[in-house]
Amino acid sequence: MAWSGGFGNQETWPDGTRIQSNSLGAGHVNNGVIQLKDISPHAANTFIIGVVIAKQQPKSIPSKSDPSTDRGLLSFTLRDSPMDFINGTCWGSELYIRDLATKFKIGDIVEIRNPQIQSKQNTEQEERYRPWTPSQYQLTLSEKYSTLSLYGGWNVEIYNPLQHIPIRESDNYYTLADVIANGQSLHGEHINVMVLLKKNGIPKDIVTKTGKKMQRCEVKMYDETCHSFSLVLWDTENIELVQRWSPNETVVFATDIMVKYDNFRSCMMGTVDSKTIFITNPDTREAHALFKFGQSRDPNEDQLDEDSSRPDTDLSNIKEVYKVDQIKCLAAERPDGSSGVDYGITYVFLAAFDIDNSSKNCVSMRCSSCKRRVDSTSFTCTNPNCPSSVSGQTETVMTFDILTDLSDATGTLSGCYLGGTQAEEMLQCTTDEFLHYTEQQKTDLKWRFLLERCKLYFKISRYGVNSSRRIVRILSCSLADPTEILPHL
Repeated sequence: MAWSGGFGNQETWPDGTRIQSNSLGAGHVNNGVIQLKDISPHAANTFIIGVVIAKQQPKSIPSKSDPSTDRGLLSFTLRDSPMDFINGTCWGSELYIRDLATKFKIGDIVEIRNPQIQSKQNTEQEERYRPWTPSQYQLTLSEKYSTLSLYGGWNVEIYNPLQHIPIRESDNYYTLADVIANGQSLHGEHINVMVLLKKNGIPKDIVTKTGKKMQRCEVKMYDETCHSFSLVLWDTENIELVQRWSPNETVVFATDIMVKYDNFRSCMMGTVDSKTIFITNPDTREAHALFKFGQSRDPNEDQLDEDSSRPDTDLSNIKEVYKVDQIKCLAAERPDGSSGVDYGITYVFLAAFDIDNSSKNCVSMRCSSCKRRVDSTSFTCTNPNCPSSVSGQTETVMTFDILTDLSDATGTLSGCYLGGTQAEEMLQCTTDEFLHYTEQQKTDLKWRFLLERCKLYFKISRYGVNSSRRIVRILSCSLADPTEILPHL
């Protein structure tokens, strides 16, 4: 870790360059640039340069001078040093504001000329709807007197690192496990989290009950303590930002996301609102450790772990029926390496279902942090980059991991995966209950399904994100109804 100091007292940039009294340098002063720490309400012709760390989509409100017309406004947050950032608002005609919004985005370096500098109002509305800033002032830009444009100078190296320095102390955040553990006691609160992107979402256009058109995007995040957490975005500026993130590569320090308990899903979720600021790939010890954790996760094990949980696929939507030879074609490696997912139903015999030979064949212990299998004798995590391995204290979870063969008149397909809750539902027992069965009970359970015609719902996908191999995963398995089989023979 290049940056050994804590937030707020660091003396060097991550590359070793010394920060000199939080100054941008004499050249900037000579050019008339004023730093945010030096601004005052009485300054004339103020010229400010900084990086945009937050921005909201344009809004319209009725004009006070002419209620029949609307005024446009555009809110943003500007930063010019590790310790200094400020909120700003642009005002003007709707056309002007919409056009201005297209000229810059979050992460751009901009220059602002002749803004009005006002004291913050510190009202309840300010507290609820605007990002927290350390400045006692706020900027107001007017269409007539102020300008905001992209920075055209050479000193971008001064401002670019500011996108990667947290605006709060580097350890001031909740783990996702803490969020889940606190549950409804955190409902409606704004908190900080540091997470990795797991899966990006597709923006969807929706219309509210009042007829307002909006966009909604849901992304999946994770950290060392939780393998998946939903984060919902409603603002087009933030939605555009997250589309630039890369799964398992982008670490995010998110300040002031609102967490809520979703009654429909019975779980905690996060919502991005106008108070939220994202710092991507922060240069801190904690962020580097989280990135290393993300890189250490075995994508194959992670994929199996996801598919071992209850699927979010609605089985009633799966209609297509396949025979074994057709499934083999679907499961073949694709020449173009594409990662398409196929679903289907099949009526087959279980030709191999070896659950009574040894528990090692069908039950595994996994590390609760990195999801890899633990050592079978010491029950410790063998992943050198896992926090559990470093601490020497491994928490484990037990799960079914069963490989079975499927057969019909067209052939046999080996190595189909059945695990997690799908296996528990099929066998009607948990892993703990299964391990307490006698050998005879396990054999009796096996023969309830072995060489019997079963109805299977399956999913075919890549074995892991870095693999071209495709694997068949069983989403549901039950003894088939003979009357249901006849049309498909």
